[in-house]
Amino acid sequence: MIVSIKQAFKEGRQVDMIKVVKRKGKYLVRQGHTRFHGLKLAISEGANIPKLSVILIDYKNEIEEYLENLDGNRSNGLNPVGQAHALAHAVSLGYSVEELAMRYQRSTTAIRNMLKILDMPLELQRLISLNLIKKTLAIEIMLKYSNDHKMVLKHIEGFLPGVKNIETTTSKIVGIPEHNAAGAGPDTLNKGGPEKKNSAVTRKTLGIKRLSHKKTERLKSEFLELVESTHTESITNTQTELKFGRDSAHLFKNVNSNNVIFSNDGVQIILNDEKLNILLSLLNDENTAIIVSKPKLEELLEIRDLLKEY
Repeated sequence: MIVSIKQAFKEGRQVDMIKVVKRKGKYLVRQGHTRFHGLKLAISEGANIPKLSVILIDYKNEIEEYLENLDGNRSNGLNPVGQAHALAHAVSLGYSVEELAMRYQRSTTAIRNMLKILDMPLELQRLISLNLIKKTLAIEIMLKYSNDHKMVLKHIEGFLPGVKNIETTTSKIVGIPEHNAAGAGPDTLNKGGPEKKNSAVTRKTLGIKRLSHKKTERLKSEFLELVESTHTESITNTQTELKFGRDSAHLFKNVNSNNVIFSNDGVQIILNDEKLNILLSLLNDENTAIIVSKPKLEELLEIRDLLKEY
């Protein structure tokens, strides 16, 4: 690529303008490091280029400069761990997940899944950096063990002995790319690798049986339908009062709700339309219910969003 850009400069053909910023009287490249390198090669080989038009950028804040520099290095693509660190740094500078999703034309779930990489054990991050395990599989394993690092490592260790001793050739393999140095970051993040070849961790090596495509799609569809049904909303604000005698009061002793009122006569509960509909559905002999806590529901919704990406 650099050779073709160099040749374009030597022949006077049009090349996309390089973006620069001015710092302490000097111009620094912010986008177009490869083009700039091609330009220097062309001049070193005798090309007469006394002047060059560039785009001078005046950033409003640090976050815009950081993201612009990050975008300018896409040709040296970051591995998933590097991307996660880059996005996390952007968030620390004040960018929201929604803004990042809009900037990179990704869903908010995709951005959050990238950020989840940083919640993984460092050993698992190294495996992702070295392309020994896919990001999506790593997220699945973390969800399976409810983000318990010890359980995750124990599971992987059973199929990839020595996972804790896997080293990278650079300490920056999971580092944050320097946003104030031209071209720094992506190369060190993307090119590190082990001296000896390691077997990649796959669903097969982890003992995860792959279902047929038809069955997978059916289960996916049924799961999504089940989880989506948890988000029914009340059509009205109508409230219904139900009263139970004193003989039934003991059934409510572990219920933590402001809508359960105890009295000498028994128990009174107040239900909105949504909860009343759930209760009425259970009166149907053909129906049953699965009760999950709110934290567990959040996990189910995360799995739902992950499935929607594929």
